[in-house]
Amino acid sequence: MVSSAGIGSGLDIDGIISQLMAIEKRPLTQLNNKKAEQQAQLSAFGSLKSSLSSFQDSVQELAKPSVFNGFKATLVDTEMATVSTSSSAAAGAHDIEVQSIAQSQKIKSEAFASTDTIIGNGTLTIAFGTYNGDGTFTANAEKAAKTITIDPAKSTLADIRDTINDANAGITASIVNDGSGNRLVIASKDSGLANALKITVDDADGNHTDNAGLSKLAFDASTGGVTNMTETVAAKNAVMVIDGITVQKSSNTIDDALEGVTLNLLKAEPGTTSTLTVEKDNSSVEAAVKAFVTAYNGLEKTITNLSRYDSTTDQASILTGDSTVRMVQFRVRAMLSDNQLTAGGINSLSELGISFQKDGTLALDSTKLSAVLADPEKSVSEFFGDIPGDTTSTPGFISRLDQLIEGMTRSDGLIESRIDGIDSVIKTIDKRTESLEYRLEEIEKNLRTQYTALDTMIASMTQTSNYLQQQLASLNI
Repeated sequence: MVSSAGIGSGLDIDGIISQLMAIEKRPLTQLNNKKAEQQAQLSAFGSLKSSLSSFQDSVQELAKPSVFNGFKATLVDTEMATVSTSSSAAAGAHDIEVQSIAQSQKIKSEAFASTDTIIGNGTLTIAFGTYNGDGTFTANAEKAAKTITIDPAKSTLADIRDTINDANAGITASIVNDGSGNRLVIASKDSGLANALKITVDDADGNHTDNAGLSKLAFDASTGGVTNMTETVAAKNAVMVIDGITVQKSSNTIDDALEGVTLNLLKAEPGTTSTLTVEKDNSSVEAAVKAFVTAYNGLEKTITNLSRYDSTTDQASILTGDSTVRMVQFRVRAMLSDNQLTAGGINSLSELGISFQKDGTLALDSTKLSAVLADPEKSVSEFFGDIPGDTTSTPGFISRLDQLIEGMTRSDGLIESRIDGIDSVIKTIDKRTESLEYRLEEIEKNLRTQYTALDTMIASMTQTSNYLQQQLASLNI
């Protein structure tokens, strides 16, 4: 039996089968082309949904009250303090005088020969409070005293510094060499009169009031207290005058004197007054509106690219003529171009300087928008938001636009329904393809069997013919 196609007959059996199979595979090619088209549509609707989601993000940004409640504050003397605002601020002008800057108390020890000098061991109890003019100490009720244990094995100057810093007791320790020796400097982490230090020592040597051992670090400036360390920086409150009213705070960051305004004091200038102006800041509104226009134009560009038809080349895009795309474009355009329910003295986007161009995109007239924002009789926030005092709870422009987009992009919405439909078609094509591929394998197998048999038969007939010719040639006729 001939085992290689065409050997016995000389026929190009592989070529014949290949051409026959090409004809048989035409339905498979059609299915593959249809699947590729469906996958392209799937990708196109994914792009459309992504553009709609980006546009929705810009829409939802305009729904945030913080966008419209922005304020900015300006202090004439920028060296006196920095200032920031929140949405709870109120427009106005204020006279500001900074009489003193808040300070954290700092105390220093005597000078020691080296950082390895052994000081002593025992415990240090750190308390915070106010030293009163009558010599008493009033503990800070908001801060409990903390005790730090100094281990005998870690009782050098450097060890004590590290132990204090590791204790998280509301103080910091450092070593300063002033030329005469190494001094331990202890500072309260928090500024203000109520955060002055009182350090009580329980010395392992049994004497807690002398100036030896760990007792060298005792500090109590109240009457009768042991004060073996020296104050280098006094605890001090920030004192400022706002519109003739004296304000004292323990910190230089003051956020509760003027509502919605935070002052970070930098320098005391007693007797010098600077003007603080708080006014509406429309930059966040302008940025949000600009982002809204840009996002819509991105959506319009996506729709155009997916559905355009080029008459000069007779080429259509993947979604040209698609009813879903036309519906999305029509509904969004209609909402943006229609007059809205009047709110804030505004009833259309065009009054805000947002208008359609010939190519279907939006353009923003920033000058017109700024003028509306500056008009006390107009409220952009009311236009974009829900209608104030509307007992029927009619949603505002942004709410209605957001609901429109949500209906298109949610899991059971307009676009997702189309995507589900396309997925279903692709699955059907895959099943038909699998079935057809199996049938084609069988067809090719049968063709190969038939042509192999034909090749064998022709080879046998050729062999018989050759034999007969040989026999006839051997006869002497």
